Amino acid sequence: MDPGAGKLDLPGGFVEPMETGEEAVKREIREELNVNIIKLEYLTSFPNEYIYSGFSVFTLDMVFLCEIDSPESISPGDDVASVEFIIPEEIEMDELCSDSMRNIISYYIANKSK
Repeated sequence: MDPGAGKLDLPGGFVEPMETGEEAVKREIREELNVNIIKLEYLTSFPNEYIYSGFSVFTLDMVFLCEIDSPESISPGDDVASVEFIIPEEIEMDELCSDSMRNIISYYIANKSK
């Protein structure tokens, strides 16, 4: 059972062997949202503990701001339940699926105008 099921999440995934972080972001967005990134900018990173099948996997969450080719064409991939656009300041932090997502959204809100 996934403890984050039904909660809000950001698109993402894992870097494949011999893949850069930037390549992984482009691939994951294409797989999860069926759109292409035309511009991306590294924002920050956070250490994370990812629980999978009862095991702890320590990861580094890399955060990118992305511009996509056609927002009107977004359609959820097979591992995405739905897509929502929410103004970051209006996100209910307890509705996010993990501390990692709360860290990312909080960081973005605090630093977006810098």
